[in-house]
Amino acid sequence: MIPKISRYLPLLALVTGMAFAGPEDVIRAKLKAVIPDAKVTSITPSPLAGIYQVNSSNYEPVLASADGRYLIQGELLEIQGSRIVNVSDKLMATERQQVLATLKPEQMIIFPAVGKMKSAVYVFTDVDCGYCRKFHAEVPELNKRGIEVRYLAYPRSGTASPVAAKLTNVWCAPDPLKAMGQAKTGAAVPASSPLCKSPVAAQYELGTRIGVRGTPAIFDMEGMQLGGYLPADALAKALNVR
Repeated sequence: MIPKISRYLPLLALVTGMAFAGPEDVIRAKLKAVIPDAKVTSITPSPLAGIYQVNSSNYEPVLASADGRYLIQGELLEIQGSRIVNVSDKLMATERQQVLATLKPEQMIIFPAVGKMKSAVYVFTDVDCGYCRKFHAEVPELNKRGIEVRYLAYPRSGTASPVAAKLTNVWCAPDPLKAMGQAKTGAAVPASSPLCKSPVAAQYELGTRIGVRGTPAIFDMEGMQLGGYLPADALAKALNVR
């Protein structure tokens, strides 16, 4: 479980005002003074004047005032006509897109589109969760519609858990696509070779960095999170694939 910054809030009173070049520097310095282990990845101005979103690889995102004095835990939402837009998620999208773009095909388990690829999704998954298995049943239909599914490992119970070992077996299998299908039905996958370099821990850390909190977590190619489980029709609609 990712710790919440709120447990450190009483310590903020110990930090005095500082003169820096800009709000990002002030916020970063104040957080470092009270939460030394916070790995801040980005500080982004929000549409709300004087409020910044702070993303971290090991803490939940927070909103901060320009002087670093106030922190707000939660999401910034905006009412746009008849809908509510998650602004916080949009602010993270660029960072996610950049991170996901660095992944190599061999690091993922990819179920390719049938025919011309119209779109692709990155899906952080484990093999035991019910909705991960339900989503996997939709993959053939998604592929038929031209949607490529790129799986990444995210053991919800952590990298030392039994499910992490199962994910390692899948990623290290001679046929990872077949092994993924077996694991998603509850069938055992043979133990991996000790010589296999498992990507599970690195992908878990990557998922945590970009805001994955549960599985499945589905992201489009622009870094926007589309949700958890979505049936093929709903996911194709979210991707504007017809």
